[in-house]
Amino acid sequence: MIKVHGVALSPFVRKVMLTLEYKGVDYENEPVFPGSSDADFRAISPLGKIPVLEHDDFTVPDSSAICRYLDRIFPDPRIYPDDPKKEATALWIEEFADSKLIEACAGLFQQRFLFPKMMGQETDEAVVADILDNKLPPLLDYLESIVPESGLLLRSDVSIADIAVATCFLQARYGDFEPNAEKYPKLCRYLNDILNTNVVKARMQKEAEAAAQMGA
Repeated sequence: MIKVHGVALSPFVRKVMLTLEYKGVDYENEPVFPGSSDADFRAISPLGKIPVLEHDDFTVPDSSAICRYLDRIFPDPRIYPDDPKKEATALWIEEFADSKLIEACAGLFQQRFLFPKMMGQETDEAVVADILDNKLPPLLDYLESIVPESGLLLRSDVSIADIAVATCFLQARYGDFEPNAEKYPKLCRYLNDILNTNVVKARMQKEAEAAAQMGA
């Protein structure tokens, strides 16, 4: 039995769910918000963060640790490349997405979706402007420089690099953000390819249902 603890709208929970769904592995979702003081949750997530993976009698927090574990337990199809150089690059892109890219994308999600639509708070337009004018552009410039002319980031099939980047831009979409196609043609071509795969579209449909249940 596999269970993912966390809410579906979290980019890190989504990262794990996309990994499981791409691999065709059945799982259950136990909705829990980050920072929950529930004693049972804190026993498996000492930092109070989501997601946490529960696999039979084994638990592990942190999306990167979880995805690496899943790739070992369910190796077909693999999401971490076998080639050492490509694996190192995949790990770097995963870290880049999980730290700096998601910081900006999640900021838009919070200001334009979470706060006004789910928490009844006003959007801080100064924060939005800082993200759009200062934080996002260098990140988008970097991605434009590494995205290939065709195909996915590291190979013809999906890798953890694609999953990690995709979940960030899906989060930004909640904040009504899409990169400028004239300025970032390779990135936009790539995002169109990865975000329109059957697995990603199915995940977004499930998220829409979850958001509706949460009143968004």
